[in-house]
This record gives sequence, C-alpha cells and structure tokens, in this order.
Amino acid sequence: MALKTIITGGSTGIGRATAIAMAKSGYDVAITYATGDQEAKQTQQMVEAEGRRCVVKKLDLTHPETANPCVDEMVDELGGLDVVVSNAGVMVDQKMPNIDRETTNRIFNINTFGAIQVIQRAVHHMLPGGMDGEARETPGRVIVVTSVHEVIANPGDTLYTMTKHALGGLVKCLALDLSPLNITVNAVAPGEIATPMNDMEPSHYDDTKRPAIPIRRTGHPQEIASVIRFLASDEAGFVTGVRWPVDGGFEAATPLAASGYRDAYLSK
Repeated sequence: MALKTIITGGSTGIGRATAIAMAKSGYDVAITYATGDQEAKQTQQMVEAEGRRCVVKKLDLTHPETANPCVDEMVDELGGLDVVVSNAGVMVDQKMPNIDRETTNRIFNINTFGAIQVIQRAVHHMLPGGMDGEARETPGRVIVVTSVHEVIANPGDTLYTMTKHALGGLVKCLALDLSPLNITVNAVAPGEIATPMNDMEPSHYDDTKRPAIPIRRTGHPQEIASVIRFLASDEAGFVTGVRWPVDGGFEAATPLAASGYRDAYLSK
C-alpha cells in the first residue's frame, strides 16, 4: 500500500517540486493551494504522470480555522496519512516601524497559525489514539518549511522573519512530544530559491549571480524537495527536532549577508 503525504502550498515552487519528488518515492499526494487553479492542476498532472494519486484542495490559511475540515477531507480521500509537509507561506515588504495590524494578522495567520492548525490536525490523524495512545507502528513525519530567516534577521521583512522564528520553536517543542510516538519533526530552511515567491521561475535559478551566497546562485526548488524527501524516508529515522539549512552557504556567510543588508537598506 502506498504511503500518503499532504503538502500545503503545493501548486508551484517548492511545494510542486516536493509533490513530484514524493510521488517518485511512491507516495500518494494531497496538495493545497490558495490561488492559481491552473497551477494546482498542473502539479496534479505531474504527480499523476509518476503513477501516483493526487488530491487537490483549495485552502486559504488567512482563515486558519478552515484547515481542519480541509485536512480531514484530504486524509479521507488519501486513505490515511504518513507525512505532512507544511510549506504554504507568503512574504510582505514591510519593516519596523511601519508594519500595520492588518498585514501582521494576515502573515501570521498564513505562515504560523495556519501552519500550526494544519500540523495539529494532521497529527490527529497520524495518531488515532491521541497523544496518550500507542506509538505508530510505521514512522510518521512532520516536515516544516521555514527559512534561513528562522535564525537570520531580514530587516526588509520583519514580519516574515518573526513568523519563521516562531515555526523554529514549534519544531523543537513538537519533536519532543512526538518522537516517542514514532513521529519525527524537522524543519527545512531554504535560502533564496528560484520560485514565484521570489519573482523567479525554477529554470532561472542560475541566471543572476548572488555575491552574498557562497555558491553564488539561487537554489532550485528540487534541491529543497530532495532534502524533504530524505527527511520523510526511513533513513532519517534518527533525525528529529532540527533545522536543515539548504541555502548555498548563506547562513555560514552571515557577515556577507549583513553587509548586503546594510547596502540595500541602510543606505536608502
């Protein structure tokens, strides 16, 4: 019987690449999307081309309370759940002291509260006996796509940085709760990736050189998906509660990043 995975934000970018990678590993896949019906259908076709099922659901996490019925429907249609990948997220171009309450609520609802709601409901299905029940017989996986800005400040987008810091704390705490029940919890922290969120297409990942990134380019979504696929595998059974940077060395080169921020923001 095929393993089952849910991937939020699966219509483009990292979510799409992850859906395809998981399908190639033998998973039936469910994806969510907020906008872009055609892009979601294209992802569905790509998954099905790998011989796997693909369930598609629209989910607008600006209203986190809608996550529960959506996850319920996906699990019902998949026939179970083994891996949840919380990937949906947005960025805004706001920094202190000019952030406003409406934007703050929106980005936290999508990036943080919505992610928590999806994960909580997914775990409900992964542990039918609840937190006080027996451990799973087969491994379960919770994988959260955060960002290098989980640990590196981005003064150009204070709110995004805040939401990703919060997810980092969630991963650590949830790992302590769930690992004894045979569910590992890890974060994947992308750097700058060639996705629509960054106004790029995957094929353009090497078009523009990035002097603040040691590898000197942006990442390809497949490079994130490959790490997610590993963390979902049996080979990653001894890995939990940690963050996996996939950033071309950006975190290691934080002083370069800081100088870039000074040039980009403080000189204005």
